Amino acid sequence: MNGQMVEISHMIRDLLDILERDAEHIGRTVSYLNDLRGLVIKRDEKGLGLLLDAIRTESQEYAGNEQKRNLMCKEMAEVLGCTTQELTLTFLKKAASGPVLTSIAQVQQKLKTMAKRLQNEYSATVTLLSDCARINSALLRTVFERNLPGLVCYDSAGLTKRQGDAAFMNMRL
Repeated sequence: MNGQMVEISHMIRDLLDILERDAEHIGRTVSYLNDLRGLVIKRDEKGLGLLLDAIRTESQEYAGNEQKRNLMCKEMAEVLGCTTQELTLTFLKKAASGPVLTSIAQVQQKLKTMAKRLQNEYSATVTLLSDCARINSALLRTVFERNLPGLVCYDSAGLTKRQGDAAFMNMRL
């Protein structure tokens, strides 16, 4: 193995370490999204505040890892004679062999799995928050704009006999 291959091998290992930290960050993000949904459902404002603080701290700590990854990619792209956009794990698998190739494949699979989990958690969170916004809008319309056409109001017995011509709240002082 020549000197350049050894250097590339070391760079790949360093990049894989950085990508492992990326996978851990994605895992924590998935956990944050799950916690967010639980706290929204419970209407736990204190818990939401604590979660926001944890996310801010995580974001600040993770910024250093992003910078390391970007710098490593630039250096590797120069050594391999490609652009940073062309430098992917699939590209690196073609340039690697032996245990390094196996490590790349494992990290690639782990990142794919984590990205899929993140996508699912994100979709679930967006759906919950969209439903919350829709319900809140409907409640506000019911409270402040009682005489809207098509608005059906029910009394405590489930009947629609209430008059819809008066607002629930008087906005005048």
